[in-house]
Amino acid sequence: MDIKKNLSAAILVGRSTRMGRDKAMLTLDKQTFIGHLARELSGCHEVFISSVFDSDYSDYGLRMFVDEYPHVGPMEGIRQSLRHADTDYVFICAVDMPFVRREMVEYLAKFISSDHDAWVFRDKDRIHPLCGIYSRTVLPVAVKLIGEGSYRMMGLLANIRTQYIDISTGGFSPETLRNINTPEDYRAIRGEC
Repeated sequence: MDIKKNLSAAILVGRSTRMGRDKAMLTLDKQTFIGHLARELSGCHEVFISSVFDSDYSDYGLRMFVDEYPHVGPMEGIRQSLRHADTDYVFICAVDMPFVRREMVEYLAKFISSDHDAWVFRDKDRIHPLCGIYSRTVLPVAVKLIGEGSYRMMGLLANIRTQYIDISTGGFSPETLRNINTPEDYRAIRGEC
C-alpha cells in the first residue's frame, strides 16, 4: 500500500492524568513527543491530532479534532479519526509512544487487505490497540459501542475483524511500543532513574 496516498495518521492525545501534565509536550532528545510523531508519520497522506481537550498544538501545523464525548477515552479518538480522515485507513498512535517510527507504519500497512478491519501490533506481553491501522469499516462498530456505553478498546477489537501483528516479525524491538504513562516512566527513558 502506498501510505502517501492511502493512509492517514492520527495522534491521539488523552488526559495525561497519571503523568500530571500534558504528555504531548514532554521532550526526549530535545523534541516533544507530539513533534517526534508528527515527523515520523509525515510520510502518510495526512497527519492530524485527535484530542480529548482543546489545546494549542498550532506550532505543528496539523489539523486537530476535539472529542465530542470526552469521557469515552481512546475509542472516541478512533471514532473522530475515522470520521475526519481523507482516506479509508488510519494509523492510530497514542501520543505517549515516543519510540514509534515510520518504518513500523510502513510494515503494518503491508498487511492491509479486505479480510480484516484493523491491524494492530502486539508483543509477547500485550496487545497495543493504540498502535495500529483501522479501516473506515470500524466506524459504525465504534459508534454502536459508544452508544451502548462500552468503551473498552479490547471490546472494539473483539467486535471487528482484527489481525494482530507481532512486533518482532518486522524486526522491531518491543521497546518501540512502550507507553510513557507516569513520571517514573518518563524519568526512566531520560536515564534519570
